[in-house]
Amino acid sequence: MLKKISVLLILAMIVGIFQTGEVFAEAKYDEVGAFREGLASVKKDGKYGYIDKKGEEVVKVGKYDYVGAFIEGMAWVRIGDKETGKYGYIDKKGEEVVKPKYDYVGAFSEGLAWVEKDGKWGYINKKGEEVVKLKYDDVGAFSEGLAWVEKDGKIGYINKKGEEVVKPKYDGVWDFSEGLAGVKKGGKCGYINKKGEEVVKTKYDSAKYFRGGIALVRRGDNWYIIDKKGEEVVKLKYDVVYFREGLFLAWKDGKKGYGYINKKGEEVVKVGKYDDVKAFSEGLAEVWKGAKCGYINKKGKEVVKPKYNYARSFSEGLASIMQDGKYGFINKKGKEVVKPKYDEVGDFREGLAGVEKDGKIGFINKKGQEVIKLKYDAASSFSEGITTVREGDNWYIIDKKGKVLKI
Repeated sequence: MLKKISVLLILAMIVGIFQTGEVFAEAKYDEVGAFREGLASVKKDGKYGYIDKKGEEVVKVGKYDYVGAFIEGMAWVRIGDKETGKYGYIDKKGEEVVKPKYDYVGAFSEGLAWVEKDGKWGYINKKGEEVVKLKYDDVGAFSEGLAWVEKDGKIGYINKKGEEVVKPKYDGVWDFSEGLAGVKKGGKCGYINKKGEEVVKTKYDSAKYFRGGIALVRRGDNWYIIDKKGEEVVKLKYDVVYFREGLFLAWKDGKKGYGYINKKGEEVVKVGKYDDVKAFSEGLAEVWKGAKCGYINKKGKEVVKPKYNYARSFSEGLASIMQDGKYGFINKKGKEVVKPKYDEVGDFREGLAGVEKDGKIGFINKKGQEVIKLKYDAASSFSEGITTVREGDNWYIIDKKGKVLKI
């Protein structure tokens, strides 16, 4: 059941003033956020602003005490402290579309954002207009055109006009997924469509989101796979963990080990074969036999025999592995494209991965070539073609060629 725990997304990465070439200038900012939609937040002396990729201050540092990342062209900003401060929104030009006046706010989703004042919640559009009056006790973000709202302890759904498509009558709800949403009433779960019709009666003890036209539900001690008509397609004899890329990670209570089953409930990988397993990512999944890790494909074939001390999920076609305390990378055929030689590595992002050796950090490409030399003391992953790095006490922004950008 989804009950909103609001988290205002703050991304903080330290950065400084930059020059091209090898001579670096004195640090200008205390912090900088990751770039999102072409802009990054920066902090100096406790105040925030935003810079673009050229390093120009689009929003001058000095007015705001806290800010969020840009989402759908808007970012929330706060004046004052967390307890008593007020929130508003700015656009990418730095114009205050919504003056700081709310006690709490969320990011925009599908063109609307939830806002709260004096304990009541509603929604505004990107013009700052309150399209849904602040009258609810709690609300969620819009998903597939609808958002859940709570009033007097009961939950329903509204559309973007603020119309109550489903009157508040449920004890718990999920966001809509594939046209259906889970609902809970009297301790039992079911599903409704966007008209509010109960297409699956509230008769289950537990229910999951629909994924790929099916969902997992539990009645008593038994789990079932149901379709969108509510028909119980398969009664499972396993305790299922989760579903990804067409397969369920499964285990059986009282039976040691894990395996995988398909949508028909058939064992693709015998349950109990492995001591631990992970969800599939890019067609492969990590599996453990004892203290050794390898990878299997969706047919259950061991593409990489369990031989590594540690392994991570595939990202951009490569996965990091660890052997005898050193990290490298393998491709989906199990070939070590980068031999284990680094002390630590990150996932590939935008074609590059951060690597560390003897306390210094650089970046490699998918051929294992060190395209950015290992000379930095700290670094983040690439985002929108750039990243932040630190050498000594100074922070810089570099591009994928390692060129230091001027700010």
